Amino acid sequence: MNKHKLPVLGFSLLLLIASCKKNDVQHENTLGNSPVAAAMVTSAKASDWKTLSSWASTKGDKFTTYSSKVADSSITSSVTSSGLVLAFVKNGSTINALPFQQKGANDSYYYYQVSNGTISLSCDNYSGTANLSSEAFKYFVFTPEKLKDLQSQGYTKIKLMQLAYEDVAALFTK
Repeated sequence: MNKHKLPVLGFSLLLLIASCKKNDVQHENTLGNSPVAAAMVTSAKASDWKTLSSWASTKGDKFTTYSSKVADSSITSSVTSSGLVLAFVKNGSTINALPFQQKGANDSYYYYQVSNGTISLSCDNYSGTANLSSEAFKYFVFTPEKLKDLQSQGYTKIKLMQLAYEDVAALFTK
């Protein structure tokens, strides 16, 4: 395992452990036309699809890491400590949630990290030079208040992290 996957895996495991509690209850819920569901996501934020042109690269022994930062004032310290940010990558018509490993001709591992006011998007490429100009990124920012509202509707952090892009986007359009 390379030096970048281990910290991401450890952070994901820590998030999983901290997010699940014995008293968490999962309820079956659909994305129906509930006025409560519509009202609960109004202060959360969805970015537009963005192609990033400012990728920095660092060459390693077996891979090259590409990274780019996007400034966003909606990613506050309360979001980083008690909220949630979900990120997606789109290549053509295929959309994948990050972290994501792409195998094949372009063997790459995509991941992200949030800090106060910033989302850092990264790609470890194992098959030569990556062309990231054709890939678009989008992220969703859940404030602690909206996350709490969603959790009261049965959407735990784990459940939100497992939703497909279309389902997460539907939460923002109701």
